[in-house]
Formats: sequence, C-alpha cells, structure tokens
Amino acid sequence: MSILTAFGFKQFSQFLPATKNPGPHNLTVSHLEPFGARLDIEVIKTPKPLNANRKYVDGKETTYVHFILNQRTLPLGFSFEECGTDRLDGWCELNTFLKVVKREAANADYDFACNGEYDSRYGDIQDGRPKR
Repeated sequence: MSILTAFGFKQFSQFLPATKNPGPHNLTVSHLEPFGARLDIEVIKTPKPLNANRKYVDGKETTYVHFILNQRTLPLGFSFEECGTDRLDGWCELNTFLKVVKREAANADYDFACNGEYDSRYGDIQDGRPKR
C-alpha cells in the first residue's frame, strides 16, 4: 500500500465508512496485499503509438509503462488523467508518467507529513499526506 501511495495512485482513495460495507469499491486490501503480494512494473516499447483500442496510430516509436498488481492491470488513467481515462489496458506513455510522478513527489509535503503537528482522523487523509 505504501508503494501505491508513494506513486500517487488515487483510484484507491475512496472513503470507506467504518460502519457498513460501501458496496463496489476499488480498495479491498485482501486483493491488494495478499500473503505474497506482487507488483510488476513493465516498460514496453512499440514501433508506433498505440491508442486506447490497441491500434497503432501515426507517430514514432513510443515507450509505455504498465503496472500489474497480483496479475491484474492497474489502469493508470484512473489515478492520473494525463495517462488517459479511457485506457483500460493501463498503459501510459513513460514520459507522461515520469512527469506525473515528479509532481507527486512535490505534493508529498514530506517534512510536514513526517514532522508536522496535525490531528489525524479516519477519512481525512486520502492522498497519503495530512491536511494543513
């Protein structure tokens, strides 16, 4: 979970009430962190860009990143709009993903999160950092 938070995945940040089952949701810890959890990150190079329908389009060689958690694709567009919300294959152009990750590192507010004075209540933190 800490790795997904560090990368800035937001698709798992839905508030989950402590009093009832919320119904369908993305965060089921037993699916994300079973006994032998495995996160694979693939870097894939294609001769031309691939669209969301997995068809080549005009352009130059393109490099993509793809996250697979416990043999299931994590659609990067669900957390990062820049990767394309329609890309159910989970692929994101590597350069786009690196820009997103760089932004997430700045958003982490590390010094405040680790050393700051703040109240912590369940449900208030949804992106891995406490609110100021």
